[in-house]
Amino acid sequence: MSDLSLLTGVYTDVEAYGEMIDRVIKQLTQGLTGPLGPDQKKLGQLLMDAGDQGLESLSLEALVLDGLLRSNTGEPLAGLQQLGKCLLNGQVDASAQKQLEALAQRLEQERAELARRLWRH
Repeated sequence: MSDLSLLTGVYTDVEAYGEMIDRVIKQLTQGLTGPLGPDQKKLGQLLMDAGDQGLESLSLEALVLDGLLRSNTGEPLAGLQQLGKCLLNGQVDASAQKQLEALAQRLEQERAELARRLWRH
């Protein structure tokens, strides 16, 4: 697989994760109540799985998300499993919303960096 194909695939993943988080944030800020939507369920489970690097669930998607959210020094992002639980329980408070917004911002920075790297190819 070429570097360009790999970068394009990761870019697509980052964009999809970011869009899903944005949709969940939008639903939460609009105060939509009732059963959890599919995006909130999927994101909640994905964050739960990413919290242990996808080891328990054997989720490649969770492993990719964990890698994207790690610090420059390779440290995992703390609190992913707790945030996932909040989403799955439907108990998202202001703190959890701020965490989601921080995740969205972090993914947007990663997307911009990938776009810059793709542009150079």
